[in-house]
Amino acid sequence: MSTAEPSYAPQPPIPVTTSRPRNGLGVAALVIGVASLVAAVSFLLFPIALVAGLVGLILGIIALTRGRTKGATNPGQAIAGVICSVIALIIAIDFSVHVGTWVARNTGVFTRFDKCIAQANNRTEVSSCIARFANEVRP
Repeated sequence: MSTAEPSYAPQPPIPVTTSRPRNGLGVAALVIGVASLVAAVSFLLFPIALVAGLVGLILGIIALTRGRTKGATNPGQAIAGVICSVIALIIAIDFSVHVGTWVARNTGVFTRFDKCIAQANNRTEVSSCIARFANEVRP
């Protein structure tokens, strides 16, 4: 019976690969930038896009400056995050201006509708309030 003797000969060292540091803020900026862009395009979520776009822009700028000083390997993700965040901010600001202008133009209509609904005693009166509101509101 032959038993294998353990070899105590020195083994060659395993090469250690050194990779440059990655930029986690760049990834976060990209994710937030894309999410804010989706929120801005969805129209109903454009207020969230305002906040998220601003956060993504700030994170992207920080990621770019830190990436340059620390030599991060993924500056493209931070750049893409900044671009998506800026586009989302532009879209969200445009929607905000349009919605705000529309509301300001129709303030009297909203006030009359509120008073009409408050004074309505049955469904027929509520229906007439809604119909009047639909006819008076301006695009």
